[in-house]
Amino acid sequence: MSQTHSKTARRIIIAIFLLACFLLCLYYLLPVGYFNINMLNYPVDQVQINNEETCLRVLKTQNYRCTVNNNVTKLLMTTSAPKPLTTTKKEEPDTIVLIWMWPFGVPFELGSCSSAFNIHGCHLTDDKGLFNQAHGVMIHHRDISWDLSNMPQLPRTTFQKWIWWNMESPTHSGQNPQLKDLFNLTSSYRRDSDIPVPYGWLSEATEEEKKYLSTIPEKSKLVCWIASNYNPNYKRSHYFTELVKYINVETHGGHFNKRINNDEYVNLVSSCKFYLSFENSIHRDYITEKLFNPLNIGTVPVVIGPPRENYEQFIPSEAFIHVDDFPSPKELADHLRLLDQNKDLYMRYFTWREHFVSKSSLFGFEHACWICDYIRKNKHYKVVRDLNSWYWG
Repeated sequence: MSQTHSKTARRIIIAIFLLACFLLCLYYLLPVGYFNINMLNYPVDQVQINNEETCLRVLKTQNYRCTVNNNVTKLLMTTSAPKPLTTTKKEEPDTIVLIWMWPFGVPFELGSCSSAFNIHGCHLTDDKGLFNQAHGVMIHHRDISWDLSNMPQLPRTTFQKWIWWNMESPTHSGQNPQLKDLFNLTSSYRRDSDIPVPYGWLSEATEEEKKYLSTIPEKSKLVCWIASNYNPNYKRSHYFTELVKYINVETHGGHFNKRINNDEYVNLVSSCKFYLSFENSIHRDYITEKLFNPLNIGTVPVVIGPPRENYEQFIPSEAFIHVDDFPSPKELADHLRLLDQNKDLYMRYFTWREHFVSKSSLFGFEHACWICDYIRKNKHYKVVRDLNSWYWG
């Protein structure tokens, strides 16, 4: 009997122990959702948690796969989390460019930069009352008084830039030592200006322009030249004096007492096979309308100016004739007569017109628009330390 009672007692103790284990399991596992319907389909350790923070805490202590109840999370976000503030981008105010002095005292039309050059947000003015609001102040070099008495006297604001503006060559622009450290930017024909505006350039021709360019005007004259600013000491004057010994040149302009207007200019130059595009002084990049106007009209320019290499930075090598290509004016005259007698050779000087058209800049107005464009895109500080060394050096 004692042995039978001993076995029964053992079984009771084991049953109680197993029951206690089962109850302990229920106590610890039910709160974390271990026993749920997912157990029927996914025999892996998985816990469903209502937020990510609790999920991460469980992962640190239990070997469970955690799934977040996103519906609860979204509900909390929509009911308690503040909505992010929405900001609208403010439109940049217009850039004000003040023309402090009209070039040579002659006003030019202040048109729309957006319609002319697709430059937006510009306000061009000559109202000096807007000086304190102006982002840029254009000052024309040839109109600056020697004592600077006609320069702005009010202190400039921190954001304001003064622009030195000049299209004359160094030979015809006087130096003033008081201009050192005075300007922030430069605008001129020079390609190394901050805002370069050449006298002209070649632009890709449209289909409509190609139809026009394919026709070369009828020629009744061989060589033409128009000169008003004549100085016997200029290189072009010496060269002309020698050239006319070997070839006839049709001359017009104030120096020859035969002034012409714009319409007469076009009619005359278009009727000439060659035009003497002689610059009044020789300087880097100083290539003026004397070149680009004949190109546009349909006449071959014969140039005096900077070296051929400089011209070829603006136009193709076969679009012009440079006097430096010939040992003397006599050899140039011989070449012009040869081209006059050979149409195929002459027409080679117009092959560039199959692709390009000659354009000219709008003096003053175009400078103002490109100055505005530069200031809008470049907010950093800048100063022209030594204007005289840069331009006249």
